[in-house]
Amino acid sequence: MAKQYRKLQKNLYKKPEKKEPTEKIGKDYVLMAVTIFTLLITAAGWTSLDNLSRVMYTLLSVSLMLTYAKRHATLDEKKATLVERASLATMGLAVILFVVSIVRHFMS
Repeated sequence: MAKQYRKLQKNLYKKPEKKEPTEKIGKDYVLMAVTIFTLLITAAGWTSLDNLSRVMYTLLSVSLMLTYAKRHATLDEKKATLVERASLATMGLAVILFVVSIVRHFMS
C-alpha cells in the first residue's frame, strides 16, 4: 500500500526537471542594419568628417561588430568576456568622443 501511495505521490506531484538554460539568439536584424548604416555613413562622409568624428564613427562601428560577434560566435567564457569588455570600452570611448565633439561645436 505504501508503494502505491508513493507512486501516486510521484505521479501527481512531479518535480520540475531541471533544464539547462538555453539562450535563444535572434536574428538581430536591427543590429545588422545599424552597423551597416554606421559603416555607410563613415565611408560616405570620410572626406567631410574631421578626425574626431572619423575616430568616433569607427569606434562605434567596431563596438557594434563586437556586440554582434559576442552574440553569435561560439566563444569560450574567457574570450566572450574579452569581446564584451572590448565592445563596452569602444562604445564608451565613442560616447566620450561624441560629447567632446558636441562641446567643441557649441563652445566655439
